[in-house]
Amino acid sequence: MKILFIPILSLLLGACAGQSAPDWQYDAQTAAARYTQHYLAGNVKLAETSFAQARSAVAATGDIAAVGHIELLRCGLHVASLDFAPCTGYTELAAIRTTPADNAYARFISGNWQGIDPKLVPAQYGTLMGTANQSQAHINQNIVAIADPVSRLVATGVMVRRGQFDAATLQAAVDVASKQGWRRPLLTYLGLQEKQGGDAATLAIIAARIRLVEQSMMKPAAQPAADTTK
Repeated sequence: MKILFIPILSLLLGACAGQSAPDWQYDAQTAAARYTQHYLAGNVKLAETSFAQARSAVAATGDIAAVGHIELLRCGLHVASLDFAPCTGYTELAAIRTTPADNAYARFISGNWQGIDPKLVPAQYGTLMGTANQSQAHINQNIVAIADPVSRLVATGVMVRRGQFDAATLQAAVDVASKQGWRRPLLTYLGLQEKQGGDAATLAIIAARIRLVEQSMMKPAAQPAADTTK
């Protein structure tokens, strides 16, 4: 899985062409990818383990800003799943050292865009920021135009946080999460759809989808051992 929504992740973890990457970069990159996959799939314990591995690999460098960058990975995924808890893992480190790009990204996902230079955030988000004062239809078009599905959900989460969304915004997010099989954001967006209300038939469909996703997160019952005495 490509992780495209953190501004400098490829620069932080990727080796230059023709050069071998240090072990910590490889370990951090693979663990961050596993974390992304497990978090979105709703595999809580596996996600926590993978994130700890990614953070530990970067922490081995003693680079405060780099560890803060990994913390932003977690914060971005939380926003993509409509979890707007404070990004304390990043802010505590950023108070000591951070980068302009990470500072801009942290402010972007917080929903407070005042004074942010759009050039410091990834291009797709800069474009979205430029439509913030336009119609909701135009905002939705810019979100849908984001190619990377994780980035698209991050953008959607930010706009929900800002209160700039409608039924079409939520449905597009549901469609993305459903197509990818990402249970965590799918449940949160379906839940928000349910809260928005609608006719009885629509609400019944949403409730049925929520039940299906929740059931998919349950461990299957253990099968009885085969009787080999016969």
